[in-house]
Amino acid sequence: MDVSIIIRTRNEAEFIDATLRRILEQEFGGEYEVVVVDSESQDSTVEILRRYKVKLIQITQKEFTYGRSLNIGADNARGAFIVNLSAHALPRDKKWLASLVAGFEDDHVAGVYGRQLSNGRVNPFEALKSDVFFGEEKITFNMRHRKMLRQMHFSNSNSAIRKEVWQRFRFDEGTFYAEDVLWQTEVIKAGFSIVYAPDAAVYHTHSVSIHNAYKNSNNCAYALALMKRKRQSIALAMLDVGICLGLLPVPIFQNLRFIFENKHFAYLQIAPLYVVSCQLGWLVGRLRYRLEK
Repeated sequence: MDVSIIIRTRNEAEFIDATLRRILEQEFGGEYEVVVVDSESQDSTVEILRRYKVKLIQITQKEFTYGRSLNIGADNARGAFIVNLSAHALPRDKKWLASLVAGFEDDHVAGVYGRQLSNGRVNPFEALKSDVFFGEEKITFNMRHRKMLRQMHFSNSNSAIRKEVWQRFRFDEGTFYAEDVLWQTEVIKAGFSIVYAPDAAVYHTHSVSIHNAYKNSNNCAYALALMKRKRQSIALAMLDVGICLGLLPVPIFQNLRFIFENKHFAYLQIAPLYVVSCQLGWLVGRLRYRLEK
């Protein structure tokens, strides 16, 4: 087996059928399988999965973290390369899988991640972020070019990893968020490379949710602070508050400009509240880390 595609699901009935059909249409010269790790879906996700030739693994919601689900999937995978794909990330074309695996140019490449394209009519805020994080040029990241590492946004929504490297560096099961960022940091420090392959593109977007924007920013900020082992003190917490409030107008302006330029006028009223919820979530996550004992 050349490749194992791992998909995490929970209540993905709206998307999973289209995602699986697009996977089965791939023009790939090797052999691949699909492994799905479902955490107690309450809709028709499991029923849809059973229509397809996939290896279905069911876990409880209590067992779930992003990292644990991927590790369980990889433990049950036969492929030399592990592809991680969100259930609602639709491959753009039939060359997606081949383009992703082609990024493993040599034995020093531990992982490859592809481009994410968001639909601005569904969520212009995510579309702007995708434009910033996922460009059109292929990039190889490693410790030889440290300044470029700031541009790296390895994401398990659309990625591939070498299984023998994963066996050394399993995904962190304790963190509820950013297990992919933690993994990229570990393998880069160990001397491996990570490749960004823009031709391996997926359509990946979510509907606008103020609650989810806050929650995701909160969890991400906490996980990244923990990963970077930021110093903890009341003084630094107060500094975070000042920086966040001082810079708040910048993302508001950036998002409003993007909405105007792309004529997504329906989101004009909600834009300031959405951005504030993201920034507030980020600040609370940082403070949660700075002040915990």
